[in-house]
Amino acid sequence: MATAKPALRNLLMNKTKKDFIIALTVSITCAMAYNFGVKAQRRKHFEEFNKTFDNDAHYERLKSKGVFQFNLGSKDEE
Repeated sequence: MATAKPALRNLLMNKTKKDFIIALTVSITCAMAYNFGVKAQRRKHFEEFNKTFDNDAHYERLKSKGVFQFNLGSKDEE
């Protein structure tokens, strides 16, 4: 009784095709999951924040705390 020969012809090519298809499927799945799970949620939260954010009130809060400090130059130096 003879044993069958192993299929070694085009083994690398067939394995590479199979691995490429698996890698492509996994990467697309991960990208879609990130897009809908993380990116869309962040975008929604940023839009909500920007709807309720008041630039003028924020500026006044920072101004009252003394965040904006600048020097126009001393008139005594002249």
